[in-house]
Amino acid sequence: MKHLAIAFAAAVPLLWGATAATAQSWPEKEITLRVPLGAGGSTDTAARVIAQYLGEELGQAVIVENRPGAGGVIATTALMRDAADGYTLQYSPSSLFTSEPLRRPDLAYKVEDFDFIVSFGGSSPTLSVNEASGVTDLKAFLDDAKANGTRITYGHPGAGSTLQLAGERLFQEAGVTAQQIPFESGGAALTALLAGDITAYIGPETTILPYVGEGAVPLAVASANRSPFLPDVPTMTELGYDVSLESLSALHAPAGLPDEVQERLQTALTNLEQNEEFKAALERIGVAVNFRYGDAVVDYIATTRAVLQELMGNGG
Repeated sequence: MKHLAIAFAAAVPLLWGATAATAQSWPEKEITLRVPLGAGGSTDTAARVIAQYLGEELGQAVIVENRPGAGGVIATTALMRDAADGYTLQYSPSSLFTSEPLRRPDLAYKVEDFDFIVSFGGSSPTLSVNEASGVTDLKAFLDDAKANGTRITYGHPGAGSTLQLAGERLFQEAGVTAQQIPFESGGAALTALLAGDITAYIGPETTILPYVGEGAVPLAVASANRSPFLPDVPTMTELGYDVSLESLSALHAPAGLPDEVQERLQTALTNLEQNEEFKAALERIGVAVNFRYGDAVVDYIATTRAVLQELMGNGG
């Protein structure tokens, strides 16, 4: 028994050392950062900035993989079944967990199927038109469409998104007939706007900012306050339309991430929160930086879903 006790005591530091080595060894290979939408949109653009800086912090390449389809549902359903080892992460718009489950109760996934890691910030849904239309005022645009029975077509990045719901709510309040047209990404929808294929586009500042004065005119933002990136653009509320829906995206993984992976990610993200270069890079593409971690992201999802459920229950 004495020899067994000595052997066990000797083994304890070895086991502890193995655990510590595991914590320090992740990641040992490149990480896939999946984007459930097409390339060129706001989520994709932000993911590529995040991948660069997160990879530098972790000491491994973070490779962005676009997997569009069904507004992000296909990739998100697949992620639920991936290994919870930290090597497959996804950067998703919150609408996949807020408005999408309300519109599609048969979804295979639920919030509890994922570990939500962080949201880096949000954006304001922005309604824009083609500069060639000569339109510069949202109320005049809607009043004219109502008076003349003009049929508006508006594009957005993905069916079931918060952006789509903001558009539906706006046009309903204005009493205007509008047909929504989903695209696989904000970039694709914006391209259609600039080509004159659709009347309007509703998406985050991330996609519209580079084209302000270069073919696109933002008319209003669907947020409680004016966007810091478009300070001269009024809110829809200011113009008399009760539409206010913040949009954000979050980094998440299959549920069950090992503690050592979560700790390593937390250290990297804490460093990024103090990294002024990283935050400036996000702001340049229209992300209003506001770090939310874990439970705070889940709380945002629950609160936003309740608001959307009320809007949809009222016919929104």
